[in-house]
Amino acid sequence: MAPPQDVPAGIDPQRLRELLAAVQDQVATALWLSAGMLCAFVMIACAALAWRRAALVSGLLYSITLCFVHNGHAQLLGPIGCALAVAGLLAPR
Repeated sequence: MAPPQDVPAGIDPQRLRELLAAVQDQVATALWLSAGMLCAFVMIACAALAWRRAALVSGLLYSITLCFVHNGHAQLLGPIGCALAVAGLLAPR
């Protein structure tokens, strides 16, 4: 395979693809974490206002965002948080 024309001569195209894939993964993780932090903020605000169901739904959304972050803590806490939020939503007052 010939190197693309728009890549400078001293750069390995395969290494460039690997680097761009790593950067793309890091940006995607940062976006998921940002969305999660927004959900966590809403969850805290709803809990402070004693809006139980809204706080649980926001907590569920926060936990779902953790499921898309690829590290050990998030992949462990995400499903546990989802299960607890669903249990809270299904439980009677």
